Amino acid sequence: MLNTPTLSIHEIIERNCLATMFQPIISMSRKSVLGYEALTRGINPYTEHVISPLDLFAMCEDVATLTKLDRACRWNAFKTFAPISKKNRSLILSVNIDAAVLAKNTQSLGTTGEMIKKFDIPASNVVIEIIESKAGSEDVLYKFTENCRKIGFLIALDDIGTGHSNLDRIPALKPDIIKIDRSLIKDIDSKFHNLEVTRSLINLAERTGTLPLAEGVETTQEALTLMQMGIDVFQGYYFGKPMCAENVQNDHTAPIKALSSRFKIHTMERLAVKKRLENSYKKLAKGLKTLISLAPDDNPDTVLSSFIDENSSIECAYILDENGKQLSQTVCNPFRLKENRRLIYQPAPKGADHSLKEYYLTIKSGEKWHTTTPYISLASGNTCITISTKLNCSVNSPVLCIDISTNLNE
Repeated sequence: MLNTPTLSIHEIIERNCLATMFQPIISMSRKSVLGYEALTRGINPYTEHVISPLDLFAMCEDVATLTKLDRACRWNAFKTFAPISKKNRSLILSVNIDAAVLAKNTQSLGTTGEMIKKFDIPASNVVIEIIESKAGSEDVLYKFTENCRKIGFLIALDDIGTGHSNLDRIPALKPDIIKIDRSLIKDIDSKFHNLEVTRSLINLAERTGTLPLAEGVETTQEALTLMQMGIDVFQGYYFGKPMCAENVQNDHTAPIKALSSRFKIHTMERLAVKKRLENSYKKLAKGLKTLISLAPDDNPDTVLSSFIDENSSIECAYILDENGKQLSQTVCNPFRLKENRRLIYQPAPKGADHSLKEYYLTIKSGEKWHTTTPYISLASGNTCITISTKLNCSVNSPVLCIDISTNLNE
């Protein structure tokens, strides 16, 4: 049996044993493919086995070799994309630059500029993706992004939301795109914390004039949830796996059309569920209001406790006076309190001030009912919504507040 020769990273670079794959980046509003991210694989010339990007870059033992490989990947990406670009000048190409190679002699992007000129790819169609946390020097990183803009490249910060990303660099670097990492996207339809962190990143992007892109989307429910949150640009296996250049020209809009159609149905279903829940919440609150009105004025806690015992979805209930001060105790469902969090999450005591809370101020402004968006309850540590309403029709009526479990992550 013949021994397979040992393959070094230098041989891979010198023999150009690299293959560029392209993964679609799509826009739901345009119902089309915006462009592609170039993803490099190594090819073992002796066995023809594919070498993953992680294994490929792990073979580099020093920055000099890493720089050579990084440039070789970019060269191959531009060369492979050039014929595609000539056929469709509207397509963008997203290429990765390993921020670990950035230094004073590489921050000018002179080599990358020469590459796009050689292959006749407009700079405005190129997105430079970087993981900013890998940069050794902030000064070099800022100079690098400045030079990107001078050439005409778009800038994307990759892996936003992972443990090593520095969110303070978003306003400092002012990227054109932030790519929200798969670690947040996975099961976002059922994970409350992922949902809220992603929502915050989307809000940050919108307020800083940056385009949020959700990467690693794999399921219909993930895509629908992200669309509902305002995401328009996507990347992931749901929309298309990395493909060779020959397949790029094929029609890749089937998942987009299917999702667009499903989103309309999903939105109608969601609104119907929301209306049904709202009605059930109001019915619950009306029942409790009736019981409180029939009870002695000085003993609301007993009524609240009895009502919670009969309605297991309630986290807790309490009554505020006309100034937002708590009249009753916070009466909780003991089965919904988390023992391991009781030092952190404590029910508000009688006399607590709720006058700055939205559920109080909305009722004070004249609204009959208010329902909050889901949040983590300070009383129980669980996700819940609060429904609030006046106890009676008088101007100075007390306000009844009921925290109801949303059953997310529980």
